[in-house]
Amino acid sequence: MSDRADRTLFGGLPLRYAALAAGALVAVWLLRGALMPFFVAMTLAYLLGPVVARLERRMPRHRAVMLVLLFTVGLSAALLLWALPLLQEQFLRLVDSVPAWKTKLDARLEPLFRAHPEWADRIRKAIDDADLAAAFGGLLSFSKGVFGLFLSLLELILVPLILYHLLEDGPGMLSSLEALIPPRHRGRAKGVAAEINERLGGYIRGQIAVALVMSLLQGTALFALGVPYAWILGLVSGFFNLIPYSPYVAGLIPALILAGIEGGGGGRLLLIALVFGAVQKVEALYLTPVWVGRASKLHPLEVLLALIAFGHWFGVLGLLFAVPLMVCVKVALERILEDYRQHPWFQEETLPRIEAP
Repeated sequence: MSDRADRTLFGGLPLRYAALAAGALVAVWLLRGALMPFFVAMTLAYLLGPVVARLERRMPRHRAVMLVLLFTVGLSAALLLWALPLLQEQFLRLVDSVPAWKTKLDARLEPLFRAHPEWADRIRKAIDDADLAAAFGGLLSFSKGVFGLFLSLLELILVPLILYHLLEDGPGMLSSLEALIPPRHRGRAKGVAAEINERLGGYIRGQIAVALVMSLLQGTALFALGVPYAWILGLVSGFFNLIPYSPYVAGLIPALILAGIEGGGGGRLLLIALVFGAVQKVEALYLTPVWVGRASKLHPLEVLLALIAFGHWFGVLGLLFAVPLMVCVKVALERILEDYRQHPWFQEETLPRIEAP
């Protein structure tokens, strides 16, 4: 073998293996959109893995996996059958209310039109061009065209299939990956993986539970305050808790706009904002600390950095997985810093003096 093929990086890793690893990372980045079913299935595997492990003590693993999947699908179907009629009714009302909203908004802006005639035509044109029904239709459609719809349906079918194999063959996959690690580094790699798994598992399971509870709490609060389409807004704001700091934009602002169009005064809008903020404080002061347990161990500034960086690189998918990815990065950085502090160069009190010749 040539000397060029034996070139190594720092730590003795052969250059060709490092190039293969870098190529794999680039491929994942380029295929990030197509890999969405795998990301979703991996998240669900984190949620359901501990349940499968407990059932495995009493039955074969494949039976435990099938039982957990059947229960999960059945529970999801029951929730959809319960929630969809309510959400569908509110959505249809929302579509039917668009013309009335345009009229009400035009009437509320009439004083502004009189005071600033030069803005009148521009604002009226923006109102007339607004097609809320088309906007919601665009959000509900997975993609454009028959081919795009086929791909979206295929992704929905692939998620449970991928999840089944991850749950059933997960231990074997981990053993195969472990066998690729040099024996001298295997113990330490297992320690890093165990720490990442502990933080990610607690974070993901806790965040899903918080999202479900926050959807119910926000929907109930907005419904009690008479906000139009409260349950839709509650569901949206609740699950936007998966993206830190986003419920105020996704839930509060639309609630204030809808309440304002329906004739709500400043006092009512202030009350909606205060109640919405109070419910969010329940999440921040109790639900997240107790249920998530600070599992991610990330500083708020690190969360913001993760949202900006991964959101810039991966778009919406990056926002959704920003915190889990940052957890992996932080665990790796903690180990690197630990090596740095244990290095003789760091621990040495004084550098050796070089005598002049």
